[in-house]
Amino acid sequence: MSVEKPYLETLEQSAGRTDATIQWARFLGETFGTTGALNCLRYYEDLEWISPLVREQMVSYLRGLSIGEIHNKRYDEPTTLEYPLESLSGTLFGAHAQSLEYIAEIRDDDLEEHVMIARMAERRIDRQLAEEEESDQSSEMVSIIRDSASQVH
Repeated sequence: MSVEKPYLETLEQSAGRTDATIQWARFLGETFGTTGALNCLRYYEDLEWISPLVREQMVSYLRGLSIGEIHNKRYDEPTTLEYPLESLSGTLFGAHAQSLEYIAEIRDDDLEEHVMIARMAERRIDRQLAEEEESDQSSEMVSIIRDSASQVH
């Protein structure tokens, strides 16, 4: 499965997506403050999570936030995430992972599926590395035995 880049091209105007967009803007404002939220949006654009158009549209949403919705907490406060990103809860990346959840929701995408595929690929690589290591160890044992046998003769 390929994922186009940028991941989120536009903020479409459907009801569910507008709610998620407003929630994301509030989250960014509360968590990072205005300047931090703008920096995050630029960072997400650099990562190709969002397009330049989405960044511009989100700036408009941020400008519409009230003072009470801006910077109520610190970005480094632990963020509690649910499956599939729960392993990032309490980390410094947790707030950005929460943003990724909002982005996936706005895109109407199944983030769980992407995480599951990534975890399966990681397990496959771990197995391959373990098999290679096991093969290297058995080759090393054969060499040790062969060297020992040649020293005896």
